[in-house]
Amino acid sequence: MRAIGEPGPEEPSARTRERAALIVFAALAALAACTPAAVALPATQRPLPAHRELAIDTTPKARPRMVPPEVYLRAYMMWFGGLLPLEVQAAARGKGLFDAWDDYLSALGLPDYRLDLPRQMQTNTLMIATFGRLGEVLCIRAAEHDLHKKPPLDQRVVFAFEPVASPTEAQFDERFDVLHRTFLGYPASLAPHERERRYFQLFQTIATHHAAKNPLTGDETAWAAICSALVQHPETELY
Repeated sequence: MRAIGEPGPEEPSARTRERAALIVFAALAALAACTPAAVALPATQRPLPAHRELAIDTTPKARPRMVPPEVYLRAYMMWFGGLLPLEVQAAARGKGLFDAWDDYLSALGLPDYRLDLPRQMQTNTLMIATFGRLGEVLCIRAAEHDLHKKPPLDQRVVFAFEPVASPTEAQFDERFDVLHRTFLGYPASLAPHERERRYFQLFQTIATHHAAKNPLTGDETAWAAICSALVQHPETELY
């Protein structure tokens, strides 16, 4: 012990303390470098078993509905040769199958500002039926152009394949895949496995009952019906 007022030992300066800290840090770093790296061993315990299972609800939460009608009109025009609206009207008219756009605007859900009719915001059966009617007409006209007149393959708008009279199921599937890709956007092989078989049965039924040439043959009428069925397929019209 030292007496009060007796001078004590000199305390280290700040530089001395910093130098001592650096020495300690260097020693620890060297020690860590010499120590072998730790190896994480695989866990030997199994995960805890599930005590309860929760089902995922994948049911639709809303009714299927149509996208805005302009989308369908644009798709129809591109499917059938990139036609303008008046060209579509001219191609669809004839034999009482189609009149004029003015007769269908409200039924398609489009607004008519001349009559102060607003846009239809809810999908209804009249809209779906009207688009289906338009698709049927254009499929018939496409069959007359592509199958009946038989232009070169690069000039066909929908039926871009060589038809075969009374096709077998394998021949039908090959040509059906062309239409399936056009309207639904993916190969028929990725669709439910029974789809090709059901459409082939539809083709055979129509070809048998429409064998007379008026003006299409039975096979041509059947292909027009397949086209119309794909145009009106829920995967094409609804989301």
